[in-house]
Amino acid sequence: MQRKLKYIFAPIMDEQNVLLSTEVELFAEALETFEITDIASARWHTQHEHIEKLNMQAILNATRNEEEYVKEAIIQCEKLPVLVSQLITTEIWRQQIFNELIRMKFDAKITFSIYFYHEACIINLLETLMFHEEICTSFDDYLLDLIDYSYRILVEMIHRLQQKELRHHQSKSSSKNNQMDDRSVTSESMKELVSQEESLRFDMAMKILSIVRYVSDCLPKLPISVTSRLLDNFDFVLLLVEVMELKPWEKMQTDGSFQRYIEGKWQNIKTEDRFIINKTEGQVWLALYQLLLSPHCVQKYEYTEYKKNRITKLRSYMNDVILDQMPNLIDLQRFLEQLSFMEPPLVKKQLVIEQVTVLYERIINKYKGRWHEIAEKQANTVLNPDDTEARKQALRWADTMNFDILESFINESPKCAICGHPATKRCSRCQREWYCRRECQVQHWPKHKPICEMLHELSKNQSSESESTIVS
Repeated sequence: MQRKLKYIFAPIMDEQNVLLSTEVELFAEALETFEITDIASARWHTQHEHIEKLNMQAILNATRNEEEYVKEAIIQCEKLPVLVSQLITTEIWRQQIFNELIRMKFDAKITFSIYFYHEACIINLLETLMFHEEICTSFDDYLLDLIDYSYRILVEMIHRLQQKELRHHQSKSSSKNNQMDDRSVTSESMKELVSQEESLRFDMAMKILSIVRYVSDCLPKLPISVTSRLLDNFDFVLLLVEVMELKPWEKMQTDGSFQRYIEGKWQNIKTEDRFIINKTEGQVWLALYQLLLSPHCVQKYEYTEYKKNRITKLRSYMNDVILDQMPNLIDLQRFLEQLSFMEPPLVKKQLVIEQVTVLYERIINKYKGRWHEIAEKQANTVLNPDDTEARKQALRWADTMNFDILESFINESPKCAICGHPATKRCSRCQREWYCRRECQVQHWPKHKPICEMLHELSKNQSSESESTIVS
């Protein structure tokens, strides 16, 4: 990824960075909260561009072990609440507005994928930043909202995996009704968007597992309400046990081979390598270790017979190969052995004043009953060819969005704009559309020509401006 990032925004960066430190400060300072009705506005698109670049720079700094000035700028400008707020706003857009577009039988365009990518981009940025303890301790009350969000995403992933496994065991005749995400999708463009949304949600769930681990490491330094949220309100211990049983990061192919989700892509692995712990699985083990063994949690987690039986199932996944790779798990194995034949330890009840998160419910209640109206308005704003401002926004997004980076998030090979088959050829003029063969490109050209010419002209203008800036 480092090689790809290096040349994305050449007009505004040097050969080593996406942003200069001064630009990072300006971009962080400019971050602001947006309502759902503001999505698709020019200001919203500008902020998306800023978050995308901050995310790329944060990844570069972390990869090179350099000074992480994105982290410092976010803390100094107190923008973590803004990121969480925008994360939840985009989540609600995906749940309500996008589903409304599907019900409208709306023939969506690729432009709408920016909203899924926006949510994934914020999650990726938070995962990179929250490796540092000072980030985890700087959220204030908004950390509870992030925990609620994490719970919803993980539960959604578990439900989808369970439904997929259930369908797999059903008769082949029922597979005809196995539509994506159980939503009626007719147009090819909408099917592509739904597929991208599903892939991005899975990628976000994998990153959230890392976020949960980082939070669990910092629990002694966080308010007691955070621990209560993790252990009492949502019981992340049982949730992570469920994740460990499902192992969403690996799957078996029809030919008996195995694939594992590594660095955002499904890769083939040898059968004998299945017991090698990848990053995501390691994060789950470390989170479980902290939630079950740290003194801060042992004193607060209330066991029942059901919980004991579920948790002790983890023993079946702990073998010598796993323990050799993570020696700390020996303590966890010993604890599970003791727990299996002991009465569940009693927990002394403590009086805890629970903090209630209101961000998600506030947005839902504010716009309840208006989803169809907002969906229609945003669809027209983004896609109406007579709307000059909308065309500018779409062009701005198409120019700033790097498709190589987008593909690394959605983990899908490009598809032909005409037939939907895997594509290997790209329009040489605008570099935006893909085709599987020459015939498809010729067939699509009358429709693609206007946008291709606009993108080409925009690229020429920006190149001229960049050259003039260098000369001056």
